[in-house]
Order: sequence, then structure tokens, then C-alpha cells
Amino acid sequence: MKKITLILIGLVISVATFAQGKYGATPEDSVACIESLIYKDYMKSEPKLAHSLWRAAYKTCPQSQKSLYTNGVKIYKQLVKAEKDATLKAAYIDTMFSIYDQRIAMFGQEGLVKGMKGQAMLSNKQDKEKTFEILNEAIGLTGNKTQSGTLVAMMFTVINLEKADKKTKEEVVGMFEKTLAICAANKEGKNAARYAKAEEKIQNVTSPYLDCTVLVPLADKNFEANKENLDWLRTTMKLLKKNKCYKTDDGAVIFGKVAEAYFPLEPSANGASGIATLYLGKKDYSKAIEFFQKAIDMSETDDEKAEYTLSIAKAHSYKKSFAQARTFALKAAGLKKGWGEPYILIGDCYAQSSKTCDDGELGRYGAYWAAVDKYKKAKAVDATVATVANKKIASISSRYPATKDVFFFGKKNGDSYTAACWINEATTIKTK
Repeated sequence: MKKITLILIGLVISVATFAQGKYGATPEDSVACIESLIYKDYMKSEPKLAHSLWRAAYKTCPQSQKSLYTNGVKIYKQLVKAEKDATLKAAYIDTMFSIYDQRIAMFGQEGLVKGMKGQAMLSNKQDKEKTFEILNEAIGLTGNKTQSGTLVAMMFTVINLEKADKKTKEEVVGMFEKTLAICAANKEGKNAARYAKAEEKIQNVTSPYLDCTVLVPLADKNFEANKENLDWLRTTMKLLKKNKCYKTDDGAVIFGKVAEAYFPLEPSANGASGIATLYLGKKDYSKAIEFFQKAIDMSETDDEKAEYTLSIAKAHSYKKSFAQARTFALKAAGLKKGWGEPYILIGDCYAQSSKTCDDGELGRYGAYWAAVDKYKKAKAVDATVATVANKKIASISSRYPATKDVFFFGKKNGDSYTAACWINEATTIKTK
């Protein structure tokens, strides 16, 4: 009964559409086409039947539906995934690519479909240069409307070519700029989240190529043209900061320009910290602290607040305000559990106070002992700082007094001791 109904429907449709040939070249083809298009009903339950029916529809009425091509790709992706025989798998892959080509011939949308084909070529490990060629054509055709997946595929492909010595690092960075600009052009709209995710992937995969020797001249070259471009400023700020490019003279200059242009356009924690870092480089610690505090106020997570609070602690340590540095370091540690860096900083402050805490007796050593306590605390709560902590412990330990030196003051190794001056902290005596 179902078949008879389908035939009747097919005959009706064929009369209406025969002139266009949408459902086949003849009335008989139209009936066969309509019967075959029920493949969609079997794609999940009976994939072999679906495949057979789909092939009939693909051969008989290739202009019938665009979904014939999207579903055809799905069918062949499953066949590729399930097939163990290498020769047959390769044949399925070739067929899948031909489906993309046929879709362009039947329905156009060349740029969009070539982007999809390029993504499939990358996934199926096809020739790198041919994959690049298809993706490049796609981006050239679709411009700012390029699919987010095509942009990500392009970056992976360019990097694969660079690793094969067929592209230069400069070409990788050039494509990075191009793909990121397209992501920025799609920051709003229904697909904004997809482009944001694509931007993150692009930055992650390209990060090994984006050291300061590349980023600084790149930012310098593009600054004037983009100093009012919020997306460019935001991305450049993030990259320069992540790689600590402000530590070099040239990097500090461009970092300062980007930070000062960015913050008024989008007051944010990241922008405020950028300004703060600029002032740190100028040794204007009060201004640095002011902007780090603004960064804290605008932060959305405790981890961010912890990072900026520790930055305030460091600024205080640079101007030798060690008590304040400790206060903020402890605040930072309280905001981010299992974090050793704040205790490393406190230990450094203690160690640097050895001369000012020297009371002519054991005062200077008290600073060392308290410092080592903090280094041990750091690695106890955070294994990632263990190497740094151990090096500092080894260095400080070499300055411990001899047993006879503490004996002179009626003390011995392991006795309790209170580190004097601003430290004012209980520790134990440690000798060589």
C-alpha cells in the first residue's frame, strides 16, 4: 500500500516538475526518484538499505534536494569509519569528495561547499597541499562569511605544511591574522559562539609560532591601522600579555600603546592589568597597584582576582614594602587554593630582609629560616613550584650559620625561634 501511494505521489510530482527535470529526466525516473528518496527514513535503522536507496536517488535525480548531498556525506562518513579494508576505505573517501563536487554543480554555493570539502580532506588526512588549495579557494570565495570550521581547518593545514617545510612561519602568522580577522567580523549574530570557539582553537594551535620575536613586530606593524579596532586590540593585548612581551624594551613600548588604546574602549580586568603592567615597567609602583586593583574589581572569577592580587603583592615587594607584599600574597593564596607562588614571593621578601632584620645576633638567620619555611610551604601545596622552591632552599641553606655560631647564643639546631623585625614569625633554628 505504501509503495502504491508513493508511486501515485511520484506521478503527480513528475507531471508538475518534469519540465524542469528536478526529479528525473522521464516520468519513470520521477517515480523511481520519489521511491528512492525515502532513504532518509532508514539512515539510522537500516543503513545498508538507506545507502542503496540513496545511490538510486543520487543517480536518477541529482537535482531533487540539497539534502541528498548533506545526507550522502553523512552516509559515506559512516562507511569510511566502519570500513577496515584500506582500498575500499579510500574508494569511499573519493566518493564522498565527489559528492561535494556534484553538490556545487547542482546547487552552487561553491565557497561554502569547498570549505566543507577541505575540512573533510583534513580529517581524512589527504594531500596537505591539495587540502590547502581547496580551503584557500573557499576562504577567497566566502571572505568574512567563511564557516568557522573552515577557518580552524585552514590553520591546522597551514601548520601541517610548515612542519613539512612547505610553508614558512611567516606564512603561518599571516594566515593566523587572516582567520582571526574573519572570526572578529562574526563576533555578533547567531553563530557568534561558534566563531568565538574557533578563535580560541586558532590561537591555541598557533601559539607555538607566536613568541615575542613574532608578536612584537607584528603588533607594531599593525597598531596604527587598528588602534581603534576593539577586536584587534583585545586579541593583541591577550597575546602580548600571555607571552610576557612587555619584558623586552621594544615589547614594553608596543604593549603600552596597545594597553592605553584598549582600556578606554573596553574597560576590563585584562585591560586594567595591561595598564598596570605598563606602569610596572616604568617602576611607577603606586600607579601599577592602582590599576591592578581596578583589574581585581572587574574580575569575574576568584582565580583572576588571585592573579591580580599577587601582582599587587609583587609591586609592593619591588618597592621594598615587604609587610604589604606579604598581606596581599596571603590574600592571593586564600583566593586560589593549592597555589604555591604567593608563598614563594613571601619567602623572597623574607630572604631580602636578612640585612634589615640583622640584630647582631641571629636576626639575619631568622629571616633565612623563615624564608625556607615559606619555600617548603609553597612546594607542599603546589608541586608545580617544587623545582623553583628547591633551588631557593639550596641557595639559602648555604648561608645557614654553623652549629658553633648558634651555640654561642645558647641555641642549637631545631630550637624554636621567632624571626624578628617586620617578619615576626615563629620558625626553627637551622644550621649547616
